[in-house]
Amino acid sequence: MCGDFYAVSVPGPFDVVCYWDGFGVGSDADQRRLLARIASWLGRDGCALIDIYTPWYWARMTGRQWAVGTALRRHDFDADGCRMLDRWWPVGEEQRAVTQSLRCYAPADLRLVLEGTGLRLTVVEPGGAVDDNTGRYQKRVPLATAMMYRAKLVRLREGGTVAASHDIRERGAHRE
Repeated sequence: MCGDFYAVSVPGPFDVVCYWDGFGVGSDADQRRLLARIASWLGRDGCALIDIYTPWYWARMTGRQWAVGTALRRHDFDADGCRMLDRWWPVGEEQRAVTQSLRCYAPADLRLVLEGTGLRLTVVEPGGAVDDNTGRYQKRVPLATAMMYRAKLVRLREGGTVAASHDIRERGAHRE
């Protein structure tokens, strides 16, 4: 499917809606609008799986720059807006730079954004991070050092009850 996810007609309902590597484009209001739409696309027992960038990792990456083929890439962080800034440009042509800006959310911040959307956060599964010493990507790290986490969201049922069990995971360990 191709289209503006704020406007596209989605046939649903679906058991699962996935959103990888892009959540945080726009404002918090934009995220709420999108999340409310996702809630409307889910079946009664459906869930959404969304990759969410963490603010602590991206704040630490400020100023990191490296070559990728014939381009340069730089990570910065807008602390006031809590946004990861991913800037790319051809070597020697920084005036042609293009920047991707994504709002980063701690799980507590995501819970606030979810208010009024019809969804609730039920699982937080930390992703990986680039090791500062080796420069290699580690697939699984603790949430406190992860560049992102996968959020599992479920629909609220009538009366505001959650449609699935509450399970927050930290590297596979169950935690209430």
